[in-house]
Parts: sequence; structure tokens; C-alpha cells
Amino acid sequence: MIILLNGTSSAGKTTIAKIMQEKYREVLLLYGVDTMVQLVFPEKCDYPPFDEKAIRLINRGTEEKPCAELVVSPYMYPVYRAAIQFYKILSEQGYNVIVDEVLFDRNRITPYFEILSGETVYFFGIKPEKDVVIRREKDRGDRIPGLAEGLYDRVYDPDFTYDLLLDSGKLTPEESAEKILNFIDQNSEPAGFKLSAKKWLK
Repeated sequence: MIILLNGTSSAGKTTIAKIMQEKYREVLLLYGVDTMVQLVFPEKCDYPPFDEKAIRLINRGTEEKPCAELVVSPYMYPVYRAAIQFYKILSEQGYNVIVDEVLFDRNRITPYFEILSGETVYFFGIKPEKDVVIRREKDRGDRIPGLAEGLYDRVYDPDFTYDLLLDSGKLTPEESAEKILNFIDQNSEPAGFKLSAKKWLK
């Protein structure tokens, strides 16, 4: 089983995932864009001045209202694809995996639908209002200014059909985790990921 959580930066996905790990009756392994990609590259690939071999930052905002756009280099795509293949291997071996993702690039999204087509995948969107993630990003102080806003409209693609779409600005992390786990317990054949794949791959 794979549980795919999608949401912009500062949406609260990791906090929700960690609560799920503690509350679920079985072991849930947690991976995602942070653990599988960002932590394995040197900082020069993830923070200014940015090694454009991996990732590039475009600042489309102002100092008063930052808005940052990330552009992923083709150099990164095989790394992301290999991560998805790793999730599939774990699932095939009987492990339950949470994937904490920020799906905003077509060349990163498509492999999920191609590689995981035969797996049981629950697809959940974590979507607070834009002003909530902007405020969280500012309060945290450990993220690139403007990243949450810059990714927001790209991450929540209208072709995605979620099993549940949760407003983590109105729900506490505990409430969000409980809704997700209840859905998993009550639905052995999730449809959101498969419906999204049909739209995305057509």
C-alpha cells in the first residue's frame, strides 16, 4: 500500500504523515521529496546561489511580496523516477509507505502514474488556503521566501482526483490524519489515483 500526500510547501503534509505513523495499527514508512531527493544533494543544489544542474529559482515577486518559482533540471528526473521505483519495490514486498510529495512538474508527475499503475495507491490532497501557507512559511523561517505561493497553483492540478482533499488550515494535523486513516480503513480499493492517471496519461 502506498499513501501519496500531495500539497504545496508548508501545507502541513509531513506533520500529518508523522501523526499517521504513530496512530496506524501497522508500520508506515515515510519517504518523499525531502528524504529521497533534497537530502541526498548538496546544499548548493537546494539553496541560493543554486547549482542549475539540479534546480533553478526564478523570483517572480517583490521583497514585500515574494513569489518563487522552482524549475527542475532534466538532470534530476532520473533521481525522482528511481525514487518512485523504490516505493513500488517496497509496496510489492508488503510494506506500507507514505509518500510526502510536492507534485508540480509534469516530468516528475507522469512517472508516478506510469510506475505505480498496478499498486494500491491512496491519493490525498493537503490544501489549506494560500494565505495560510504564506503565513506558515514566514513563521517557520526555514523555507525559501515565496516558495509556498509560487508552487500553490501548480501543485493542485485540476486533473488530479483525490480520495480526499483536506483543508489543513481548518483541520488540525490530528484531525487530518484521522480522516485519512479512517478512509483507508473503510476503502480497500481507492479510486482517486487511478482516475487521475486516466486523465493525466490520455
